[in-house]
Amino acid sequence: MFTAKKMFINIERNKARSLILAAFSFLAVLFAGICFGNLEQNESLLAALGEKIPVTAAIANSTGDRLTGLDITEKRIELFLDLGLENYAVTAESYGNIGFGPENTEQRASVHLMGTNTVSAMDAWKPEFSMEQTQAGAILSGGEGLSLLSVQEQDAGRIGLCLVNESFIQERGLSWQAGDVLDINLYRALYDEFDGVSGFVEITSAELEIAGFYRTAPESALEAADLVCSLSWLAAQYRQAGNPLLYSSAKGIVANPLELNALKTKAETAKFPQIDLQSPGGRPGNALVIDDRFFIQAASQLKSSIHLLRLFMAPLFLLVTGISALVSFFAMCHRKREIYLERCMGREKAAIVTELVGENAVLSLLGGAAALPFTGGTHGIGILAAFLVIRIVTTLAPAIRFTLENPMKIFHS
Repeated sequence: MFTAKKMFINIERNKARSLILAAFSFLAVLFAGICFGNLEQNESLLAALGEKIPVTAAIANSTGDRLTGLDITEKRIELFLDLGLENYAVTAESYGNIGFGPENTEQRASVHLMGTNTVSAMDAWKPEFSMEQTQAGAILSGGEGLSLLSVQEQDAGRIGLCLVNESFIQERGLSWQAGDVLDINLYRALYDEFDGVSGFVEITSAELEIAGFYRTAPESALEAADLVCSLSWLAAQYRQAGNPLLYSSAKGIVANPLELNALKTKAETAKFPQIDLQSPGGRPGNALVIDDRFFIQAASQLKSSIHLLRLFMAPLFLLVTGISALVSFFAMCHRKREIYLERCMGREKAAIVTELVGENAVLSLLGGAAALPFTGGTHGIGILAAFLVIRIVTTLAPAIRFTLENPMKIFHS
C-alpha cells in the first residue's frame, strides 16, 4: 500500500517528468497505431478488391474479338464453369415459328428465341419487366439455380416458361396475354462464310407458356430476342431430339481473383487456347478471355504497400524499444540520488524497483490509452499491451541496476 501511494505522490510531484513520459507513450502508440492501421486497411482493401474491381472471364473465338454469337459446345461450357466462377451468364440462340396451340391453322410467326440462366444476360438491352426482376430471374433459371447443365429428362416434355418482347407483339398486332400457351417449332440456324443465315434445320416441336413480358430500350430493339426462355428447358428440347445445343455466349466473375494464376493454370489444363490474332476467328468459341488488367494493377500496388509496411514493422519495434530504453535510462539517472537516499534509509530494493516500474507503467498506460481513439481499427489494444511490456522491460533493467549500486555513492555525487 505504501509503495502504491508513494508512486502516485511521485507522479504528482514531478509533473514535468511525468508529462514527458506520458507524451512519449502517446506518440509511440499513435505512430505504431497509424502504421498497423495502414497495414490493416490495405489488407482489407486487397481482400475486398474483387468486389470493387471484378475480374471477368468469358469464352471468345480464337481471335478474341467476339464474345457473343458463338458456337460453344456443351463440353466447353462445362470446362468453363469448372474454373471457379460465380454469377455466370450463359446464353444459347434458336429460331422457330410459333402459333396458338398445335391445332392452330393461322399463319405462324417467325421468332428469334434466346435461352439463358439469368436476367443479367439481357442487361445490354436495358429491359423493363412486367413483373419483379427476381420473378423473371426465377423463370429463366428454370428453378435449378446455377445448375444449368443438370438437365432433367422431364424438362424435355414439360411446357416451358418464356418472356415475350412487347415490340414483337406490337409489330404483329398480336393479343397475347400472360398464361397463353404457344406451340413452337424449333430450328437451328445454318451460317455461311460471311456469318449470314443461309438456312435452317428443324429440331423439334414444343410448347411455351407466356409468363410475362419485357420492353427494351429503343437503341437495343434490333438486338433483342423476340422470346427469352430457360436455358435448361431449351437444352432439354435439343437433347431429346438428339441434336446437342450450341451455346452462343458464356461469361462469369472470378470467385477468387487473388488466385488468378491458379485459375489460368486450370484453364491451360482444360485446353483453352491462347488468343491468336492470326487464326481464322469466326464463330467457334474455344478461347478464354480474362479481363484482369485493372485488378492486377490495383492489387500490385496494394501488395507493394503491404510488403513495405510489413518490412517496416521490425525496425519500428527496435526503434520504439531503443527509445524506450534511453528514456528509462535517463529518467533513472535523474533519480539516482533519490534511489541512493532511500537505500541509505533502509528501504527494500524490491519496493524501490516496484515503485519505479509502476510509475512508468501507469504513465505509459495513460499516455498510450489517450492515443487509442486516434489509431482506429482493431489493433489498438494489442499495440498498447505490447508497448506496456516494452516499457516495463526497459524500465526494469536500469531500475535494478541503480538499486544494486552502493548507496554510499550519494556522498560522492
